[in-house]
Amino acid sequence: METIEMKLLSKDILHEYGFSENEMKTDAKKEVLTRDNFDIVFKDGNYYYSNLGIDYPLKDLSALRKFYKEVKNCELTSV
Repeated sequence: METIEMKLLSKDILHEYGFSENEMKTDAKKEVLTRDNFDIVFKDGNYYYSNLGIDYPLKDLSALRKFYKEVKNCELTSV
């Protein structure tokens, strides 16, 4: 079993895992990073998974990997 270090989310970690800025959805109030139609929103100093207008807070890499697996039915791996 692989041990995942508890890392707080940051843009660098999201880039490491293949997320890139979605310029169409990014505006002055929020920055949107996308991978495989899975959007992570950075606003008010926090990261969220955003879907259908509902924001689910994501604090660390472990939470992101778990949520990604639930939504996409596959593991989130670094690129």
